[in-house]
Amino acid sequence: MAVKQSRLQRVFGVGPFGSVLSIGLLFTAVLLAWTTPGGWMGISEDTKVVALNVGVAGAVVLVWWSIRTLRPSERGQVLCTAGPFRYVRHPLYASFLSWFDFGFAIYLGHWAFVAWAIALHPVWHWVIRKEERVMEDQFGQAWRDYAAGTGRFFPRILPAAIYRDRS
Repeated sequence: MAVKQSRLQRVFGVGPFGSVLSIGLLFTAVLLAWTTPGGWMGISEDTKVVALNVGVAGAVVLVWWSIRTLRPSERGQVLCTAGPFRYVRHPLYASFLSWFDFGFAIYLGHWAFVAWAIALHPVWHWVIRKEERVMEDQFGQAWRDYAAGTGRFFPRILPAAIYRDRS
């Protein structure tokens, strides 16, 4: 049964819900950093600024490339497999999970924030399942074939056959 979606749901997907969870985890990391003073990384301010700039630049480039490839008005209506979508199924989410969050975590300079950035991945893998079910309902076998050959947030390095269920 196909899931009925509003225009806003098509454009934003699970992003708002995942963002709320991410911010909640960030507050948890802040509390952990305050209560564990020995967790500061001791890296220079220059290194922190470089990490933040690299994270922001990587995220901006990936967001820009994603929007140029799949316009917001087309989201949820076409199965895009070009541009960054050729490598990952969710490049907009990946821009934050793989670029911005790690740059920000290094900039903040405490291991709690690095743990936060790492913890976001399983959380978002869980959150994204609903969006992927919608895509599978809408695009069927084409989506399943596409998903088998691409990673959610990181490009697949090994052949798709390795990832398939062997049951």
